[in-house]
Amino acid sequence: MARKLGTVDARYPRVEGLAHLRTSRFLASFDVSGLSEVAYQRWLMRQNAKAVEGLFFEWLRLPPASQQQLSHHWPGDQAAVKRALNDCGAVLVAHQAELPRLTGMTTDGQYQNWKRWVGLYPLAVMPFYLGVINEHQNLQQQQREFANNDTERAGQWTHYQPPTPTPSPTDALELLRQQPLDELGIPLLGSAIEEQLLDAFMPALAIKNTQGAPADNDRPAQLIADANGAVQRDTTQPTIYTHVSHGRYQGQVTLQLNYSVWFAERKAEQALDLLAGQFDGITWRVHLLPSGAVLGYDKMHQCGCWYQFFPASGFDAQPALPRTQEPFNIGRTLQAEQRHTLWLAANTHHLLGVQAANAPSATQPLTVRAYAQLRALESPNGRYFSPFNAQGLVTESRRPERLVFWPMGIPSPGAMRIHGTHAIAFIGYRHFDDPWLLEELGLE
Repeated sequence: MARKLGTVDARYPRVEGLAHLRTSRFLASFDVSGLSEVAYQRWLMRQNAKAVEGLFFEWLRLPPASQQQLSHHWPGDQAAVKRALNDCGAVLVAHQAELPRLTGMTTDGQYQNWKRWVGLYPLAVMPFYLGVINEHQNLQQQQREFANNDTERAGQWTHYQPPTPTPSPTDALELLRQQPLDELGIPLLGSAIEEQLLDAFMPALAIKNTQGAPADNDRPAQLIADANGAVQRDTTQPTIYTHVSHGRYQGQVTLQLNYSVWFAERKAEQALDLLAGQFDGITWRVHLLPSGAVLGYDKMHQCGCWYQFFPASGFDAQPALPRTQEPFNIGRTLQAEQRHTLWLAANTHHLLGVQAANAPSATQPLTVRAYAQLRALESPNGRYFSPFNAQGLVTESRRPERLVFWPMGIPSPGAMRIHGTHAIAFIGYRHFDDPWLLEELGLE
């Protein structure tokens, strides 16, 4: 029904033939054959939790008449539907655990190889490779120039400050060290602990003004749905969206703190601006070990472009990549165990600099919301909608660049998309949620 009515939730991919399981690149990276029985059941439970979450959001976005049709399966209000999904999932997981193990699980990549064949990728890739190198150099030059200038003299900025963290980053890392690991090596975090960790490392924002004031498209936006289901960008309440994810580093599971900011648009700066369009945004991520070590930070735009990694103090990134793989853009080393301010350019929202957060005299508060809210936005009439289509794309954010960059195989390059669907390299293959990304970066 979700496919038929267009309410498919694309956050986590389905497991073929098993409606009670949805997975991720991280969960699919486990060698199931080597897991104990308890660990294997935990692995199934985590995938069932993602399926329950996705099914609930899909149900939530159904028209009332369709929800009524399902009432003999899922009776009652939202809480009752959640209970029914959880109860059913527990039974199915217990049954699944008694069957032969699910081995060889994979997730689809965010690349369409047929486009690469049609677009003569081996020939087209060279100018793209040179373009990527040039773009990295330009962005690094902007960051060097910013670092060499006094920020207050470089232009007027509007500052957005998240709530004062409790605990501090140092105390939060100590709190993380005290948390147990489950049978898969994943930190077991209660919602309160997770919230404290996210608060402790949440960045502040400084966005450059245009003609002495922030432009409408440079204000962090809250995404809301109107009565017709159209997603609007409300800049009256600057918002940052957060969620937790996981990766791998040298045999350990990492904890990833994600912070996403959305803007109304990127305006055209010339007659034919391939990068302009509705919606824009950036994600900042912090990589932690269960031991409390900060490994590094990275960022991308909500389309997956302009990925950059910043090692934390005590670590260095030395990737050894073949020429068939896009080089990394590696920024300067950042101090660990502190909050940062992200300094963003006007309109392009490029990251100009990262500095230790301070408290300017004039700031605007940032409202913190769970990223999962974007998967079902409540409209004034009580219906729920999502900015993301069944492929995870924000359709209204399509960019003219897709008409030029399609031979690289990425669906609708330049369009904003949901987490879990971000390709972050035009050349070769690379995903933002690749659990082995720190290994590819050569982080030591």
